[in-house]
Amino acid sequence: METIVVPVDVREMTRFVTDIGEIHVIHEITLGDLIVSTTITALIIFLLISRVIGKGDDDV
Repeated sequence: METIVVPVDVREMTRFVTDIGEIHVIHEITLGDLIVSTTITALIIFLLISRVIGKGDDDV
């Protein structure tokens, strides 16, 4: 079995110890992930605000 060394800070890795061995999960977020999640959150907020503001127009 080969040992693969990945240069990751230990604080960014979760280790699950099982009977067979260890599972290492590396936590990463890229700039693209950040942009996409921010855009989706902003769209949801703007849609909710537009629905709340737009409720008064339906009464006429």
